[in-house]
Formats: sequence, structure tokens, C-alpha cells
Amino acid sequence: MRYIDLSQNIYRVNRKLTDEERQNQLRQKERLDLTPFYNVSTVTLNSTYLETVDRWFIYRGVMTFGCLLFIVFPILLVLMPFFVPPWHLIPTGSDLRYMKLTFPYFLPLWAFLIWVLFKESFRWTHFPIRFNYRNRMVYVFCLDGVIRSARWDDLFFTLGRCERTAAGQRWDIRGHALKADRETVEWTFALRADGVDVQQLRHIWEFVRRYMEEGPSTVYRDVFWCHDIAAKRETYRAGLDVLYLTFNGLPISQKVLTPVFWLIAIGRSFVMKTSRIPEWPAEIEAQCAVDGFDPYQRTAVQNPDRIPTESVGAAWDQVGS
Repeated sequence: MRYIDLSQNIYRVNRKLTDEERQNQLRQKERLDLTPFYNVSTVTLNSTYLETVDRWFIYRGVMTFGCLLFIVFPILLVLMPFFVPPWHLIPTGSDLRYMKLTFPYFLPLWAFLIWVLFKESFRWTHFPIRFNYRNRMVYVFCLDGVIRSARWDDLFFTLGRCERTAAGQRWDIRGHALKADRETVEWTFALRADGVDVQQLRHIWEFVRRYMEEGPSTVYRDVFWCHDIAAKRETYRAGLDVLYLTFNGLPISQKVLTPVFWLIAIGRSFVMKTSRIPEWPAEIEAQCAVDGFDPYQRTAVQNPDRIPTESVGAAWDQVGS
């Protein structure tokens, strides 16, 4: 994940909608003949609101682990004369000269890595998006820490181009808040979805769209797992399970990459430990009050023992059964 993916400037604003965005528009009132798919994105679902994680949540920790690795390794290299051989406890004059010559070369690298590290760590554990079914509002905890809101019916949703990879062009689902002219983008957020399969993204969009347009009763059975992060930090084990989802439906790749996931989960744990838990303002919480007995409530309390990691197709089959 590139560092810019967690900066405020990933999406251009104060510009006109493009022809491609208009062509790829996802309309709130247009029901797609597709099975909704929640994409393991849900924090909470009830009769009042649906809260999901941000697009980048599944990738958190990758960048941090790389930064920590390349910060610690040069430090060990510089301090190597203190430890090799084990009985060499006092550095000689040549050792000190080695350190003086080596240390300055790593300073620019350390400065850059620390700058990148702060793009992902020491921020917020996640950037939640809350869709209020009852008052038809959308509340977004944006990447710059500002909480923005817009009416569901006023947002312009579309498929947007991300970076191009070896697997092909990647896309995501974007919500544009428009200015009064209904043509100029004021601010943008993205759903928890990106990939090369545009049809899969439409399944994910339909989950959110159907909740807001047809109500919680139409989708609450589709939610098999909720992230237990609303009021506490993610555990190392939970973070490891989330990282496995990056290769969901590819069990062989998941097994082969298990040692890599274990290491990256250390970086993810560092992100969570150093970041603040996002909190909604009291006025938003008041607008999102939940009934004492809500038949459509789904939270982490109802989670199974393990996070479902079946392929997307298997999940859709389960929904349809």
C-alpha cells in the first residue's frame, strides 16, 4: 500500500465530475439484480445505522512493518561492533570511526521512514463510515481526522480508478459530496472495497444500497462477522485474521504466505497500539440511538469463533441457501 493511500490528498476535490465517473455512476434508487455482499466490512448493523470500516483497513500494518524493519536493521548494522564478536564489549578506535562514517548515511533513510511511518501509525485505528437508515444521513470519519456528513440522497457514488497493477486496473467505490452546482466535488470517501473485478464491487455496493433503500431486514442475515473495534483496539490475532482476507478464496496462497502474515501482523499491532480509537461526537450518537430491543442488531458479540475466510463465491452461495 502506497503511503499516499493514507494521506488526505488521494482523491482530487474542487473539480468537476468526469465523464467516466458519470458513466460508472452507482444510483441509490437503482436495484441491481445481484446478491449483496458485506465484504467483511461491518462494525455494527442495526435498525438505525450501519457502520463499516474504511477502504484501507484491511491493509493496515504492511507499510508500518516495512518501515520498522528498515529502521531497526540499519541501527543494528551501525551498532554491530558492540555485539560482534560477543566478547568485544568496548569498541576500538576503528569501530568508532566505522560508526561515525556509517551513521550519517542512514540519517536521510531514517527520516524518510519515520515520515512514512506516521502516515499509517500514530493516527486512528480505523476511519469508520456510518450510514443512518432512519434519517438518511452518512457520517464519515475522514482521513484528515475531520468528521463530515452528507445526505445519502445527495451523494454521488461511482466506480473510480485506482493504481494499475500486474493483475490489471484496480477500482474502488467512491462517494462524492457535491457542491450546490451538483457538478463540483467538495469531498470524497471510499467504501471498504477495491479490486480488479468490477462486478464484485457491484455486489458490495448493493449491500450498502439495499440497507439504506430497503432497510436492515434485507441484509442483516448477510453479515457473518463484525469487527470488534468500536470501543477497543484490535488484537494481534484478529489483525492476523484480517490480513488473511487479502488473499481470500486463495487457500494455497494463504498457507504459503502464513509466515509473512505473522510478521506483518506485528506492524499492524504497532499501528493499533499507537493509534487512537475514533469517537463520534455526542450529537451524531444522539441521532444514531438504537432501540433497546432491535431484532436486526449485529455486533461482534454474535461472531463465530473464527472469522469466515471462504471465497466470495462461497459466501454468496451461503447467502442464497
